[in-house]
Amino acid sequence: MKYSFALFKKDVKFFLINMRYWRKYRFVRAKNRNALYFVFRPEQPHAGIADRLKAVIALYNHAKANGYGFKFYFETPFVLTDFLRPNTDWPLKLEELEYSVFDTKIINETNWHKLPKLIPNKQYHCYNYTGNEIPWQFEDTGYCWSHLFQELFAPSDILREAIESCHMEPHDYISVQLRFVNALERFENTFFDNYLETQEERDKLIRKCKKGIMEIVEEHKGIPVYVFSDSKIFLESLSDMPVKVLNTESIGHTNEQGKTDAYLKSFLDLFVMSKSKDIYRILSPELYQWSCYALLAARIGDIPFHDK
Repeated sequence: MKYSFALFKKDVKFFLINMRYWRKYRFVRAKNRNALYFVFRPEQPHAGIADRLKAVIALYNHAKANGYGFKFYFETPFVLTDFLRPNTDWPLKLEELEYSVFDTKIINETNWHKLPKLIPNKQYHCYNYTGNEIPWQFEDTGYCWSHLFQELFAPSDILREAIESCHMEPHDYISVQLRFVNALERFENTFFDNYLETQEERDKLIRKCKKGIMEIVEEHKGIPVYVFSDSKIFLESLSDMPVKVLNTESIGHTNEQGKTDAYLKSFLDLFVMSKSKDIYRILSPELYQWSCYALLAARIGDIPFHDK
């Protein structure tokens, strides 16, 4: 990636955030070393679940490659362990963070700077991330993204029960995902204001997206097609099409404070998609084309992903 003034400003922002922790440093040795700790700072607004999990796996890959232990703190705007059960001892308590002049080093997770080699016998902290990397396999280690995810996570009891209640056979259906954000309704308080002002524009977008879905249905005749979206309006418009949708009552977004049902719905959609035969992401200029939610599901399930 070519370095730019915009990236320089992000580096400055991250540097200033990291400076806040310098005053905590003391002339003592850290008790826990060879450890990389990742903190989703409670006071900071965060991106969606896809970006956060991408950053988690990227740092876990780096910690593992350097022979380091890995833990992270994720309790805002919801507690991650409510939906993803730890397969390792990754839940981090803020009291575990040590600030040693001799041993503590702070790094950032970005896609314009390569993560530094971890010096043995140190404690590394990460407070800033971009979560842009989601390769099928990491070039530097050869680790498969899906395998790293499975090493860290399994569905919690509440998520597992929700998945089982759908009664869907793995790899027996196609998933199609669309990310409207505010195109059809003022749904999210977000930086991406793509609301279409006239009903004519909104109807035109719905017709265009339905046409794309029908092309996928025709391509996979005889296989059930499930459609996933953040727009209840769009999902309800599919009643005249030979496709299926899950319950739409609790649609929400995981970067905002909300109800547990909305968070559970996001994880349910994610894991149901991950068990598909194939996943398609519908793209259009009116939609949020940078969403990696469907790609995240494909990586979790290690299944084919297509843009439409």
